[in-house]
Amino acid sequence: MRVKYFRPELLDSMNPGIVAVGQIVQAYMPVDRMDTFNSFDMAYESILTIENFNKTFEECSMEAARDLWQLGKPIELFWSGGIDSSGALIALLETKSNTDVLNIRYTQDSIDEFPLMWERLVKHRNDPLPPKEMLVNDLFENHDIIKITGECGDQCFGSDALHKNLHRHSDDWESIFTWTKEEIFGFATSDRSIPQLNEHSFQKKRASLAEILFEHIDIAPIEIKTIFDLYWWMNFCFKWQDVDSRMIFTFSTTAEWKSTLSFFNTQDFQRWSIVNHDIKHGGTWETYKQPAKEYINKYIKDETYRKDKTKEPSLIKILKNSIDGEYNYEYRKKRRSNPNSIKLVLEDGRYWRQGDEIPQNILWRIRHRRFLNHA
Repeated sequence: MRVKYFRPELLDSMNPGIVAVGQIVQAYMPVDRMDTFNSFDMAYESILTIENFNKTFEECSMEAARDLWQLGKPIELFWSGGIDSSGALIALLETKSNTDVLNIRYTQDSIDEFPLMWERLVKHRNDPLPPKEMLVNDLFENHDIIKITGECGDQCFGSDALHKNLHRHSDDWESIFTWTKEEIFGFATSDRSIPQLNEHSFQKKRASLAEILFEHIDIAPIEIKTIFDLYWWMNFCFKWQDVDSRMIFTFSTTAEWKSTLSFFNTQDFQRWSIVNHDIKHGGTWETYKQPAKEYINKYIKDETYRKDKTKEPSLIKILKNSIDGEYNYEYRKKRRSNPNSIKLVLEDGRYWRQGDEIPQNILWRIRHRRFLNHA
């Protein structure tokens, strides 16, 4: 009875350390892929061994696209104009046959982010959609179409959460414990409706963070030396599952996930991320995801994009433009309290919405997995 998705408020016994890590990397549903601190019996992508792996980023991209075409169904790609989905678009176009069907799902924001790609590869295929039509349940529930997102790309490369502390990227990772609460957890905000962290709570949260990080540093697949290493590891280990499923479970109201796939959620991309950790970031925000930008530039010659393109919150732009009013903390609380929003999804397909009562025997079994597995 493994869990595919859960709302964090279900976990009254959730390890406070994993909660703290989730706040740093902005994971709504933090999941420990080393399976040390999970409170539920989670379905997650295992972190892989890397023996004899030497594929390039381009090879990983092309093979991921070929595997998707092997599914034998039309593909609908969510293209934001950002680095991750643009790389996915190139790979899918380069590997498709004349009989394969590729639809590109995008908005005016996508055009604005990468106008040259739109001009050369997109505009003659599909028209842009209004933001309100991007994330519709009918599409997710149509399993005759494979939906592809650019998700898990950030987790392969590191974290845009590092941006505000980029000047510290080469510092020793343990120096994070000398930072202020705003620097670690990002609680500095003008939105007074977001609960603030007092000094006592900060000390407890920092201690919980230390407990979980020191254990995970020892079992990470690379040696964690710097702040950049640390942020990559927290994203790679704890945020992967949240990102892989958020477009459906967090931003829509359907529980049908099986035909929506993250382009970068492959074994090869995971191994590439571990083996090529040293080339993901050149010390400036402009060099973040440089291997992906070099790959894109091979097919779309745009030196400005190759040199200066930086990570943008593409999904958030769509969400902001899809609602009436301001996309703020109050709006997000209202969306999560919607009785139709998804609260718990099991790997076998069973699910419960916010307005549903979850049977106690279900909660007991998913919370006592360790006892049951060793009984």
